[in-house]
Amino acid sequence: MAIGEIAAQQAPEMLGDLQPLVELVQPLVVKASILVGGIFGVYLILIIVRVYYERKKVKLLYDIRYDLDQMNISQGVTSSRQKKGIFRKMIEFLITKPKEKRMAKELKKRAEKPAEKPKKKKRKKISKK
Repeated sequence: MAIGEIAAQQAPEMLGDLQPLVELVQPLVVKASILVGGIFGVYLILIIVRVYYERKKVKLLYDIRYDLDQMNISQGVTSSRQKKGIFRKMIEFLITKPKEKRMAKELKKRAEKPAEKPKKKKRKKISKK
């Protein structure tokens, strides 16, 4: 506290000739700090509200996923809660890999083959008499 009091007493003496300039700039600085502080406060409130609602959305999506999993289990359909073992993953990989290769070849052939243009039909001319 002693250092703060000494600095407060010596501040006007140190400024001396700059006092009129400080008095001119001080109201502008106060208004700018209120404006910046206000905008910052609004942004902070908006961020907090956004986080709150995003967390609610995520919770709702988890609940929906849980309900779908329960419905799938009751209907006898595989769900996201059923974990696949390493053997099932390998079998699925061996089955899907050749299918993907075949599809890639077909797409490549289609891309190389030029598209055929449909032939235009000739119209009959109607003669006027």
